[in-house]
Amino acid sequence: MKTEQLIHVCGSIVKEESIVPVTAHIAEHTVVAEANKPYSDYYGIAPFNMPTKPNSLFLFTAQYYMLEEALRFARLIDMSCMQSLNIAVSVLNFGTEHYPAIRIKHFPDYQKIDKLQQCFMEQGVEFARKVHLHEKAVIKTSKCFMLERIGDNLYLDHGQTKTGYVALPRLINNDDYNEVLANIRNNSHSPLFDAVRGAIILDGIVNDIVRIYTEHITPDLLRMVQKQFEIFELEHVR
Repeated sequence: MKTEQLIHVCGSIVKEESIVPVTAHIAEHTVVAEANKPYSDYYGIAPFNMPTKPNSLFLFTAQYYMLEEALRFARLIDMSCMQSLNIAVSVLNFGTEHYPAIRIKHFPDYQKIDKLQQCFMEQGVEFARKVHLHEKAVIKTSKCFMLERIGDNLYLDHGQTKTGYVALPRLINNDDYNEVLANIRNNSHSPLFDAVRGAIILDGIVNDIVRIYTEHITPDLLRMVQKQFEIFELEHVR
């Protein structure tokens, strides 16, 4: 597919995740968890092929670190795998309890988690000693995106396959968002996909986005999702 434009932006993704603790190969007196059922609306209860390496790791911290701080820490860490890692910061909400964490994607080996933690600690990162984990968490992750523009308000993720984004025509509340997605799934012949909300900042303006994950990602699928949100906008906003 011809690239029209690559865009580097920061933003966030919000989704509910199934969380499990990671207890082996971690630094003493720290808490690490993993999102063990990624893209659950696509794969169902669990992925068809469970990963042999970590999916999204959450290294719980004693304080909240800004995204720029986490990226600076990562840049100073001397590990061969760091160039390929996706570093972000998250807040995991378990009901009324909120815990900050450094989020790591594409980490190659469970057995090296403690080494990674030690590298962060050498940069001054303080890890949480105690976290009350639950099975589900609503997670807001602040991260960097590298997007390939494929049309008006349509993007593919340049660093993550099978992933696309639709920028919405306006800020939308959660009930309206869920209604549109339900209509798409119930009344169209679109392939199965996982969808979560997010936001990016383009030209100083906050844009609500929908992240779409599917094995069958295409511009036509993204345009169909976009069209359904536009129809909802016309029917409900005067």
